[in-house]
Amino acid sequence: MKLILTALILMSSFCFSQMQNMAEDHSGDMKNAHKVAVFINLGPTSPAPYQPNFDRAKKQIGEKLERQKLQLVADPKDADLVLVVNEYNASAGAVASSHSYGSTTTTVARDRVCLGDGLKVFRGGKMPLPDDAPIWSANDSCGFSWPLNRVMDKFGKAIKK
Repeated sequence: MKLILTALILMSSFCFSQMQNMAEDHSGDMKNAHKVAVFINLGPTSPAPYQPNFDRAKKQIGEKLERQKLQLVADPKDADLVLVVNEYNASAGAVASSHSYGSTTTTVARDRVCLGDGLKVFRGGKMPLPDDAPIWSANDSCGFSWPLNRVMDKFGKAIKK
């Protein structure tokens, strides 16, 4: 019995030692990057306080790239990394509220829609194809600050690792 238990423990430790974090760039491409090309996709809009907006996204990305000392280039062939940003409206579930006036209660339910952003990072040198796998990605939505700023902060931390 002890022999079987020992074998199981050894096998399980071997299996866990093979796991790697997919979000980490083991190639060093992100850490060694100096030039990036950025493409912004705006998703469909929904009735929401904030809509996907190209100018706002461009400004937020530009500010973060400047802080990270990355040079923006127009052609992905000249870039070390290609960033593809998707800005969209995301459903955050339903919100219900009710008001009572005397013996009458009125209840209203509606979808809560907020702004969301996704960032996919690809190796530079070419425009990424739809089937290409990113070397790093992150998504964020809703919250009290711009989700794109939070996603770009995650990217900034990832390129320093």
